[in-house]
Amino acid sequence: MALPRLSRGRAVVLLLVLGVVAMGLSLLPWARATVPTVLGEQTVTVAGSDAAPATTAAGLALLATGLALALGGRWVIRLAAAAAAALGLVLGGSALQVLLDPEPRVLSAAGEVSGVRQIAGSVSITPWPYLVLVLGALVLVAAVLVARVPVTAASRRFERPSAPSAPTGRVRAMDDWDALGRGEDPTEREPG
Repeated sequence: MALPRLSRGRAVVLLLVLGVVAMGLSLLPWARATVPTVLGEQTVTVAGSDAAPATTAAGLALLATGLALALGGRWVIRLAAAAAAALGLVLGGSALQVLLDPEPRVLSAAGEVSGVRQIAGSVSITPWPYLVLVLGALVLVAAVLVARVPVTAASRRFERPSAPSAPTGRVRAMDDWDALGRGEDPTEREPG
């Protein structure tokens, strides 16, 4: 199956949407557990930003990558694709780390609530870290799509133009003025 080629604008929108989704998912509760307190048991929830702070940072970085892609040239496309791939791995790795071992994060939250790092029962995981894992894979696919963004003339507007192979009329005129300034006759030069 061949991947489609996105325009630069659509690639920018894709990265911005993925960044917003990553930040939104980091605000939701990822794990819950019951904590024994002096007054009874209390339920503690751990948000994604607390369970995996890299998720929020990766979301912000995706937003910055999308903005850079909107403004940059040929090299920025390549750098944005590499950055998106790295951020996809960060998102997936953060979610996977929480899914494999959520207990330390919940124990830390339990310590803040009751003063004792202890939970009653097991930790329940919400669907949000699973979605972040899928989001990491989607960001990796987006990185491939960004790498395939065509370089257009509009995307080269901030790049330095290459030196002309033959002098243009304007360059020749400036050379003639320089020759006059040195006291030379520009009409006596050999045609080049």
